[in-house]
Amino acid sequence: MQAPSVLNDTACGTPPHTIDGSSMNEQRQNIDTSISEDVRAMIGVERARQYEVTRRDIKRFAQAIGEVNPIHFDEDYAKTTRYGAIVAPPLFCQMFTFEDVPPDRLPADGSPIEMEVPLPARRTVGGASSYEIFQRVRTGDTITAKSRLKDVFAKEGRSGRLYFIVVETEFSNQRNQLVAKETATYIKRA
Repeated sequence: MQAPSVLNDTACGTPPHTIDGSSMNEQRQNIDTSISEDVRAMIGVERARQYEVTRRDIKRFAQAIGEVNPIHFDEDYAKTTRYGAIVAPPLFCQMFTFEDVPPDRLPADGSPIEMEVPLPARRTVGGASSYEIFQRVRTGDTITAKSRLKDVFAKEGRSGRLYFIVVETEFSNQRNQLVAKETATYIKRA
């Protein structure tokens, strides 16, 4: 089934409609009936985990992404910067996004355990991610990652129904200061 064409007449105050005359919201509501109450009950549920950040963690993450700035591994150099100490690369918290679990606890497709949302779909792929950084992570920080399922909805794609899982993760340090925030969308399909 091909995605519906959209007629958008917002200049006249009319919300976007599909060719068949139904609004986009009506169509989303119709498709979303395929999402069970069990899944809907998962929306808003929070999972938290903590990580102690070591100098080695920061160095290895910098090496893994090809970051050569000495602020991530040279203590003498880092002391001369505005941070006064070694700091992690900006996307460092991304490695804390998913819970560290043994492979036998992962869903069948190998996706992170956070994607274990009971939907009639077998495969998960990353769709989009937005990241906000509020301050840099330092050696010795204790990072608490709190993830919550923000939304689950379905759309018809060219090859069938697609389920979108939106997860919001906030990363805070031991002083309860927000360090970073990620909103990520994952797509599941049969």
